[in-house]
Amino acid sequence: MDSETLHRNLRDVLSRAYSPYSGVKVAAAVEYELNGETHVSYGVNVENVSYGLTVCAERSAISTAIGLGMKKITALHVMSNQQDPISPCGACRQVVTEFMGDVDGPVHCVNESCEKSWKTTLGQLLPNRFDLNE
Repeated sequence: MDSETLHRNLRDVLSRAYSPYSGVKVAAAVEYELNGETHVSYGVNVENVSYGLTVCAERSAISTAIGLGMKKITALHVMSNQQDPISPCGACRQVVTEFMGDVDGPVHCVNESCEKSWKTTLGQLLPNRFDLNE
């Protein structure tokens, strides 16, 4: 899927985020292969008055993809309603490690208008990560 279409889809999904406490809306997309075809799964953050029960968009997208048969993430995309792109939190970085594995796996963060973005890799986001495969 081209980045313009993926960003348009992320923007649509972003509007469904549930963030009444922080006001920070986040949407994520994980790309993965299944049966030789590339698929994309989306997720949003879902806040809770008890912040510890909040579900991040990245983990939401990963959970959805697992339910659809995903075994390995090939790329992660994160969009928020903030002026500057935001980065996955530490917990999400570790969960992404579980399913991406490739230290060179791409991570693309963008703001809602797509005017600001940055790209990195899993290895740059979480160096010295806990990984049973290493």
